[in-house]
Amino acid sequence: MTLLQDLVAAQIALLPVADRVPPDALGYGTDLSCVLDIRPNAEEVDPQSTRALGEALVRRFISPRNSVIDDESYGLDLRARCNSASTRQDLTRLRSQCRVECLKDDRVSDVAVTLTFPEPNRMHVFFAVTPHPPLDAFSLTFFVSADGVELIGSIDQHG
Repeated sequence: MTLLQDLVAAQIALLPVADRVPPDALGYGTDLSCVLDIRPNAEEVDPQSTRALGEALVRRFISPRNSVIDDESYGLDLRARCNSASTRQDLTRLRSQCRVECLKDDRVSDVAVTLTFPEPNRMHVFFAVTPHPPLDAFSLTFFVSADGVELIGSIDQHG
């Protein structure tokens, strides 16, 4: 570190820490509804809904690693995996990586992941998600190809 960096770090350490309780149960504020792009009407989604969580999870799987400036471990771009040959061992490893990626979202308590290739270069992804309360369990199904992602149906609550 340089002298300037040391001085800045020392001054930051002296700042008071704000202990503020989030305004809602999860503390997520508001969010826009989007998977690939913001909807034309800039529709907001309730951040305490399964829809918000489901959309956030899908975005994790179309975001390359290191693409989010303040979270280098965010993302596992499945689109890049669609055009490569995969053994059963590769698919098992990828399923495990998907599970780990989902669990990085602190709203997710557990998730079961199923990955299949119904046709060449197109992956079918199914998540059975168990979020932390107050959210209810839900399933999420989508297809991924090198061209993008296709969300299938709605995000179905089980609870």
